Amino acid sequence: MRLSLRFLASLLVVGSAACAASLRIPPAIVERYYARGYYPRLQGFLTDASNRVSVALFDVAIVAAGVLFLGAWIIWIRGARRQRSLWPILRGAWWTLTGVAVIYLWFLEAWGLNYRRQPLETVVPFDAARVTPIAVRELAERAVREANTTYQAAHDAGFPAIADVPAPLVGALHAVEKDFGRSRPTLAAHPKHSMLSPFFRASGVSGMLGPMFLETLINPDLTGPERPVVLAHEWAHLSGFAPESDASFIGYLAALRADPSAQYSAWLGLVSEATSQLQPVTRDLVLKDLGPGPRADLQAINKRLEALVRPVERAAWSTYDRMLKSQGVPEGVQSYSRVIRLLIGTDALAPRVPYAKGGATP
Repeated sequence: MRLSLRFLASLLVVGSAACAASLRIPPAIVERYYARGYYPRLQGFLTDASNRVSVALFDVAIVAAGVLFLGAWIIWIRGARRQRSLWPILRGAWWTLTGVAVIYLWFLEAWGLNYRRQPLETVVPFDAARVTPIAVRELAERAVREANTTYQAAHDAGFPAIADVPAPLVGALHAVEKDFGRSRPTLAAHPKHSMLSPFFRASGVSGMLGPMFLETLINPDLTGPERPVVLAHEWAHLSGFAPESDASFIGYLAALRADPSAQYSAWLGLVSEATSQLQPVTRDLVLKDLGPGPRADLQAINKRLEALVRPVERAAWSTYDRMLKSQGVPEGVQSYSRVIRLLIGTDALAPRVPYAKGGATP
């Protein structure tokens, strides 16, 4: 009887995970009850708990899960050999599936449902007709001019250390969130080193959100000029903007409202992002006007990226691409370039404009 109850419980968990993966909840429902209701409260609780320890709880969870599954499979394989039966292997496969289902359900509850929110194009006044090759070039040219203009003030002020929580950037994020109707400000996660840092270095990942405990994990090799905009991007994920393009959009807006170092970091990031959308000849013409200071900073970033291990990078981004598509982001990693469409097709880079005043949804 006891075993059957355990089996029924595990069957319920696996069935719930299967339903959660296949169920298509209307985005407006997710937006109202999860993204603007339940999630902000959960985020404050989990991030507050993770901020109290210096180690990345995501790392602890990975190690604990690995040890647990490895130990359990050793027992199941030995049992199969001893009993000369496949039953222990089948039982092990079922309980492994149950464990994966538990992890998936927690991922959805803690953060993953943010992938099912309304697209930003339905929240921000967006005009696709404004997105033209000429507009992309104009954005790239503006990014070059602004990077040149803000370079000196940013370097005079200095850039945050890798573990810093810059107050101006936190305040700017809260201001942007308010425009988008978030019910309570995001509790900033302290940037943490992770045992995944060698993987970050080899794959070119700048940072990531630890979705189980809502932590911010940062590549320790980031150069000073990169840190503010990367941190803003990861905090935008923490705020509930799951797709990469959405997080980049919110991150750029926050960085551009913050202090000089964050503003420069954003414009320097946009130099790379916008020029990457141009044809090679046009890109070279635009980059000719980049000053020696910003050019040196980009060269330092490129130097950092020499640590890339191409097979690892391809495998990492291919896996991430499949994960994004499975969570309802059909363009996968190509959603990174969508941020340029969002910046051009909205008034995001105009003087401060409330984008979803009062939190109204369509």
